[in-house]
Amino acid sequence: MKALTLLLALLGTPMLCLAEVPEHTEVCVAADKDDIAALFNRWNAAVKTGDPHQVVANYAEKSVLLATVSAKPRLTPNEKAAYFQEFMRNQPEGRIDSRTIELDCNLAIDEGQYTFLFKTNGATIKARYSFIYRWNGKQWLIISHHSSKVPSEHAPLEDLPHTIAQHSEVCVAADEQSIIALFDRWKESIESRNAHKVMANYAARSVLLPLSSTTPRLTLDDNEDYYRHFLKDRPLVHVHSRTIEIDCNTAIDEGLYAFNFQRTGTIVNARYSIVYKWDGMQWLITSDHSSILP
Repeated sequence: MKALTLLLALLGTPMLCLAEVPEHTEVCVAADKDDIAALFNRWNAAVKTGDPHQVVANYAEKSVLLATVSAKPRLTPNEKAAYFQEFMRNQPEGRIDSRTIELDCNLAIDEGQYTFLFKTNGATIKARYSFIYRWNGKQWLIISHHSSKVPSEHAPLEDLPHTIAQHSEVCVAADEQSIIALFDRWKESIESRNAHKVMANYAARSVLLPLSSTTPRLTLDDNEDYYRHFLKDRPLVHVHSRTIEIDCNTAIDEGLYAFNFQRTGTIVNARYSIVYKWDGMQWLITSDHSSILP
């Protein structure tokens, strides 16, 4: 398969077409919405111990933390432990306010809004979150955690229960360059200033936690309404750094980027987490979380 991929690449075959070639068959572990919701409870219980190493045990060794009150992406266990060491000094306790859970083959996304109460000073922080979990053959671990502040509480997200059964799934081939090409396609649609063209990048069932709105967007109509206003300032997009993770029919692209708004001359540095899913014909965005750099 690698030889075929290389040969097609040398012949000039577009990388996105390679996704149509079956790569392997993967056995998918059974899970349901309650199983995934319990993973946050496990993480929250670790936070309440005050031991950063217990918290870090919830994360895969290869994982990304875009934390609520830190501008620095945390990529290693030591970097995550250092962040949580500071974060837990005020004895935080988390509570889920609203959530959407999406299940795929050995992958799960839990995203929505949560609140942290800090016992030492009585302060509260309301934030948006995206947890992405992967089954490693023994347990579910966090491979991506993006948390960002919001100024106010909103209506609960639509609850979308799902269940995966034990089955085999054919996984399409993809590599980092093909996933970068998906971002570039989104970027070009943003810079076209055509909101309808931007929507072509999103799956019909997707979640947008946008840069400049506190309202989660759960439908394509909501997404398009957001972008119609966002694009009026003529944004240009530039990626500063990224991490790409590819799984069976799912890919995660996350990192730091900047928007240069041509109409106002404003530059906004931000963090992003984008999840793509293969729908049988093409890769589409099912989760997009963007937040201003703390």
